[in-house]
Amino acid sequence: MYFISVVDSIGDSHILNFRRSEYPSLLELLVNELFDDIGDCKGKGLCGTCHIRIKSSMNSVQFSNELEQKILKDQLEYYPDNRLACQIPLDKYIHKIQIEIIGRD
Repeated sequence: MYFISVVDSIGDSHILNFRRSEYPSLLELLVNELFDDIGDCKGKGLCGTCHIRIKSSMNSVQFSNELEQKILKDQLEYYPDNRLACQIPLDKYIHKIQIEIIGRD
């Protein structure tokens, strides 16, 4: 069993437990566990509504592709440690990360 720490879009903190590959992506975990209104494109990496900021991580969570980088750079609140939750698989590399849901800008 793995876990992540999340600050949701209204500022509340949560600890979410998950099993590897329990959901296809971090987006699915966030939507199913927090009922947050993110992911308008249903995980295709096109809309930027699942925009998150990785506050701390023991592992490197790299950009998956150029499209994700472009979508993120178009957001109002861009930092190098931002990601799209739909592009992050649920695996051991995100165990113990701390994230903040930025969502729509």
